[in-house]
Amino acid sequence: MIYVVSDLHLEHGNIIEYCDRPFESVGEMNRTLVENWNDVVGPNDTVLFLGDLVPFEDREHVVLNWLDELEGTIVFVEGNHDEAIPITSHEFLTYETTNVDLYLTHYPRDIPDDWNGWGIYGHHHNNDVERYPFVDPAKRRINASVELVGFEPVPIPELVGYIEEKRHLVVRPGTEREDALQSSL
Repeated sequence: MIYVVSDLHLEHGNIIEYCDRPFESVGEMNRTLVENWNDVVGPNDTVLFLGDLVPFEDREHVVLNWLDELEGTIVFVEGNHDEAIPITSHEFLTYETTNVDLYLTHYPRDIPDDWNGWGIYGHHHNNDVERYPFVDPAKRRINASVELVGFEPVPIPELVGYIEEKRHLVVRPGTEREDALQSSL
């Protein structure tokens, strides 16, 4: 199975307040994100990770330690906090499904205007869900930031299902924060 997610920000204490993450501490956040990832991703799966794993400048050992904790093969798209990651990364990826072509990148602004498929991105977290919701059929965009997808990677077939529904979604259905974010609009 192939999954997508963005913006784990492991070890990043400020992200808890900045994005109103439901964790009491960095340790709890780190444990939960890794457990959630490993609960859905198996060793033979692939995750298209759209950037921002950890926030540190001098982080080679930190990145490698966290990558050892996460199941599956990770294909890395570079985010704005990933300038010095010690693994191969991409500016963007494209992925073809039976029904739709996907352009995957960290920033939504990097999706080409003439792209005929859908764009999947991160970076914006849950800070402006009116402009950057989970699924925006009018713009053909999906925001895969971890706060909007239930703090776990999402399988591509599930995303394709949302695309086919053509329904505007603020957050991934079934997530604990769905009601809170829907009612805040």
